[in-house]
Amino acid sequence: MDFSLILEPQQSLQVEVSDTGSGILMLDEILEGRYRSETGMGMGIIGTKRLMDHFHIETSPAGTTVRMTKLLPPFRRTWTQHSARELSRKLQSQISRNPFEEVEQQNRELMNTLQELRSRQEELEMLNRELEDTNRGVVALYAELDERADYLRRASELKTRFLSNVSHEFRTPLNSIISLAGLLLDRIDGELTAEQTKQVRYIQSSARELQELVNDLLDLAKVEAGKIRMRPKRFEVNELFSALKGMLKPLLAENTSVNLLFEDPEGVPPLHTDEGKVSQILRNLISNAIKFTPRGSVTVSASMQSSGTVEFRVADTGIGIAPEHHETIFREFSQLENPLQERYRGTGLGLPLCRNLAKLLGGEISLESELGNGSTFFVKIPAVYVGELFQPDSGEMPPAPEFHRAPVLILEDDLETANLYEFYLRNSEFQAILTSNIAQAEVWTARHAPKVLLLDVYLEDDRCWDFLSRVRQRWPGIPSIATSVCDESASARRNGADAFLLKPVAKEALLQELRRQTAQSGTRRILVVDDNEISRYILRDLLDQPWLEILEASSAKEALVSLRENAPNAIILDLLMSDVSGLDLLRQLRAQRATENLPVLVYTSKELTETELSELGKLNAPIIKKGEITSRLSAQPFLDWMKCAGMSPEIAVPGPNA
Repeated sequence: MDFSLILEPQQSLQVEVSDTGSGILMLDEILEGRYRSETGMGMGIIGTKRLMDHFHIETSPAGTTVRMTKLLPPFRRTWTQHSARELSRKLQSQISRNPFEEVEQQNRELMNTLQELRSRQEELEMLNRELEDTNRGVVALYAELDERADYLRRASELKTRFLSNVSHEFRTPLNSIISLAGLLLDRIDGELTAEQTKQVRYIQSSARELQELVNDLLDLAKVEAGKIRMRPKRFEVNELFSALKGMLKPLLAENTSVNLLFEDPEGVPPLHTDEGKVSQILRNLISNAIKFTPRGSVTVSASMQSSGTVEFRVADTGIGIAPEHHETIFREFSQLENPLQERYRGTGLGLPLCRNLAKLLGGEISLESELGNGSTFFVKIPAVYVGELFQPDSGEMPPAPEFHRAPVLILEDDLETANLYEFYLRNSEFQAILTSNIAQAEVWTARHAPKVLLLDVYLEDDRCWDFLSRVRQRWPGIPSIATSVCDESASARRNGADAFLLKPVAKEALLQELRRQTAQSGTRRILVVDDNEISRYILRDLLDQPWLEILEASSAKEALVSLRENAPNAIILDLLMSDVSGLDLLRQLRAQRATENLPVLVYTSKELTETELSELGKLNAPIIKKGEITSRLSAQPFLDWMKCAGMSPEIAVPGPNA
């Protein structure tokens, strides 16, 4: 190898490598990049050529010579004859060093490198330990946050439940107090003195204030618990304004120095949302504006926005609200100190309730106000309730399916025929879901799966086949029955309908076809075993379903007789009975092959021990305590158990392990 430092015309480093080997085969293929070595090598010559500014290679059987030149960077110091000789002398001294000294120098450099690596490794281990400690801290923090979040969720649920229960309990006595005060003021039982009249008026006024608080608490608890039911319908804004005028007249009578103005809502189309919730929001905002406007006006207006929302504005010339309190007023039980507070004491729940109701409607509430310059509340809500995707003229949304009845989606534009179908199915195991047009049926089937479709072939100028195809894509395997006044049976078969009925359709023919298509097995029989007649009566009322036949037994002996004569599909069993305990009866049932898998629900008021609970679990008998079921609305646990046990009419035959 020969290294040369070229000083002129351009400074460069020239390297010449030569050998006396047998030469390089396939040099042209290597330089053109076509050569592929079996060992994966063979790229060194091309790589070197790319790195150098000048590269030339000569090869023959007598040897190979490679000449390479690398131009020196112009920003480096310029080499001279003197500096080049100095460099040459240093290199010669390095080359003349004996091998032992060279190895010793390399060992020293290697030891220094190892020491530096060891130091770096110790630093890395320290950083890893710190990172592990940090990770453990983060994991512990997340666990604590999850625990706090769960605690807050449970606290919120308890608060909501408490508010709901207390509000319900307060309503009845408050209504009684207000009514009795009204009777006294009407002098039903004789005259009152002036002082007595004043006292009764105080009682009535305080009761009304407390009633207002209770109503707000109950509404707020319902919203937080998600139990507010939306009832969207089509209505005109000017009709809503007219109704509000009548409702708010008593407030204007108390404050005659305020004018209530409703601007004509020009350009606002009919809305399709919950009119009651919108009215409640506006009523609350307007009443607040009237109360806190000593003199002047309260103006209510509405305008349509480009985003498909309607903006209601309630503007007043009252005392105003300072900017730092704009969020405070939307907090529960928060009230601002002002000169009118003593006269108009509120609950501090009205505005938080309005904001929550606006969110339920898919909108929002905002405020513009300055102290002493009045306030303007803005309520923006969608013109069409976000939960209702069909057009405003599509009618009301059909109900959701009841799990214990098979939903039959009826697409029929003739109102009389649709009502007749609904009457046919009223006391059967089927639930009629009435839709009058395809748009409405599309929305319903996007949310729920019907058990069977009952379709009128001709819907105004359209046919139902495209709709049937779309539903089949969404819910494969749903049977369909087509109906028409003309014989369309061939067309129905071609378009995928499973059956065709010629109008007018008789009740027996409709039920027979529905049961055939859905494989319904008819009535389910359930045996109630309880020696308490009142308990049996309550269960009979709770489980009053058209698809259930209720059998009763007042003792274990009667239950065994009933099992032999009228085998039930399931049993509801009390544990405390006069002859044989329910637990002993259950052991007998599980010991017999015919009843070992019979669904049994234990319905008892007995305080069960750990041993009894364990045994009931092994005997596959779920438990419902009698004190937990207090009304027909709370019968859901029984219906849920029946569905799991294969008792629902949607399930043809219960499984062996039901």
